[in-house]
Parts: sequence; structure tokens; C-alpha cells
Amino acid sequence: MTDSYFPALVIAGTPIDLSHLEPSSFEVDSQLAKKMLRVHVTFSNHCFSKGYDVQRHPPNEPIIGQGQSRPRTFCPIRYRLSHVLPALIKNLADWPRTKVWETSAERNWCYSITIEDPTGPYHVFFEVRRAAKDRRQWQDLQLVVESAYHEEDEGGPSLKGSMAFVLLCGKTYMGQPTATKR
Repeated sequence: MTDSYFPALVIAGTPIDLSHLEPSSFEVDSQLAKKMLRVHVTFSNHCFSKGYDVQRHPPNEPIIGQGQSRPRTFCPIRYRLSHVLPALIKNLADWPRTKVWETSAERNWCYSITIEDPTGPYHVFFEVRRAAKDRRQWQDLQLVVESAYHEEDEGGPSLKGSMAFVLLCGKTYMGQPTATKR
């Protein structure tokens, strides 16, 4: 049996299956790079957890990332929605004109869709960078899904300009600037 990407997680006596968030890969047909780019994808625990609050943390539930500077609490809504993330990310390559938005932090990107349960926007934040030299035999780009959550309380992300996802991948691979509005 192989090790899982995420440590085992048990909530209220029930094991939580995180196998859908195991690292995976897909390809992007980049006209800019003139090749199929191999994209390796990983997910952070922010896709199924929310910020830890000692007052609201359920008793007897594990603290995710305990001992780290920003511990987390399991979030059943984020977890449920996380099941669509792998397909959502891979499908960005199939829709060449799909736009992603640069965040105001200027280091990551956001893709948002409207969902029905709970109703409203679902924001997926990711970073994409060229693969490290020691990984270039099997991947061209590394994409990390840093967070994904349903927007609550009318508080949307702070975003700048947009770019087609496929173009973002090509520019990142080619080492070209990806900045939108500055």
C-alpha cells in the first residue's frame, strides 16, 4: 500500500477520504510554447479546511496543521466541494479561452464558478510555475491549488486583470511576464 499525500483524517469517528486530492497530471496544448505542456497538480489542505478558531473548533476534532503558524479546522462544505476540484482544474486546459484572474497578491490566480449548493461563487486559488530542473523529465509546470472556498457574506477576492489559462501556462513555461494590471 502506498502512502497518501495527506495524513489520515478522522472526523467524528468517520475516516475522511482525501484520495480525490492526490497529486495528478494533465496536459495543456500551448501554441505559445509550441508543445503539449505537462502540468503536475497538487492540492493544499485549504481545499477541505478553514481557519482554526478555538471558540468554534468542534471538540475532539483534530486540528489540521497543529503546531504550524496557521492551524486549520475541517470544513464539511469545503470538503464536499473539493470533490469537483481535480476535474475543474483539468478542464481549464480543455477550454482554451477560459479566463483566470490575477490576485492582488500578484503571485497567484483565481478561477471562479457559480455553484448551486451553497448558492453563489466558488473561488479556486492556484499558483503555477515552471517545474524545477530535477522534475523536468516528467513535468513542465507545477500547479498548486492553494485554496478553494464558497464565498460567504458578500466578501469576494481582490482581483486584478484576467488572462486565458492556456496562455498563462505558455507564458509561465516560456519565462514571459504574466502580470496583468499593475
